[in-house]
Amino acid sequence: MTLNQYGIEARAYWRRWLPQRYAALPDPIAFFTHLGEQVEQQVGDLWDELVVSDPVPADETHEQRVGRLGLLKAQAEHEVLRETVRLAPEAGVAHDVDDDELLESDEHFAARMRRVEARTEWLGTTADALIDGTVTLDSLDDEQVRQVLDYMTPSFLRLLGTSVEDLRAAGRHL
Repeated sequence: MTLNQYGIEARAYWRRWLPQRYAALPDPIAFFTHLGEQVEQQVGDLWDELVVSDPVPADETHEQRVGRLGLLKAQAEHEVLRETVRLAPEAGVAHDVDDDELLESDEHFAARMRRVEARTEWLGTTADALIDGTVTLDSLDDEQVRQVLDYMTPSFLRLLGTSVEDLRAAGRHL
């Protein structure tokens, strides 16, 4: 069993804010693997709904489209995580974290933004190349396919004539 990004986040959150519930889990790995998969599916479903209901500006550029879709995904993630993962902290959990411990240095922030910009550029270029056929899913490793699916909704694979289930059945670890 492999934890996806949502399972990892859920496990960290529960360990910090819900320690009694976490300690009571008979098999935390199985629980958070399953929870992560549920969250991923719900995020994808909600994201699809948000994309369909969001009007597309007539003069939208590629960069604007990437930004708009990214914001819609962030909104879907926020809503689903709030309802399924980020539950109210248990009574007695210390909330006394120093605000300075939560702040990121300017250098770390700038480096993180450069990584985000590079990743966004790679994702946009790769998604476009998949759509126009200059790149195939077979030319991407499993991690790269996961990154594309984190950027695009899972229904994006229908454009390519496949699905997550088809890729898993073919031996891909997604």
